[in-house]
Amino acid sequence: MVPSGIDKEKLFLQIERLKEHVGKIKEIKKKKEEKEILISAIERNLQLAIEDCLNIGNHIISGLSLKRPDTYKEILKNLRKEKIISEKLEKEMIKLEGLRNRLVHLYWKVSEEEVLEACENLNIFEGFVKELFDFLKNKGYV
Repeated sequence: MVPSGIDKEKLFLQIERLKEHVGKIKEIKKKKEEKEILISAIERNLQLAIEDCLNIGNHIISGLSLKRPDTYKEILKNLRKEKIISEKLEKEMIKLEGLRNRLVHLYWKVSEEEVLEACENLNIFEGFVKELFDFLKNKGYV
């Protein structure tokens, strides 16, 4: 039975957006010319992919009537607290959430190396979706 607050259509739409942004990062990484433009494109799609995960997590939290998070980091902490995601994934996603904050708010310059390093393990995003679905399937929500 699906909790009344989880909108499956919205959830799948958000996951498709996440896959689209990660796919764009993979495509952009293959191109070597016009490096500065490519780094900017990777930064933007990385930011969007991270935001997709945060939006998905927030939707799950809301749909399950869990404690409402006050910050993006709390979304990840709440998911971990409720055993929706693993501790390892929580730590990896918190690093990405911090990078997203730096990209968006320009606290200080994010180096090209940091951006490319963050793109070395795009499997984090697939792991995020997998752990969410494993939880939802186990509880009979999807």
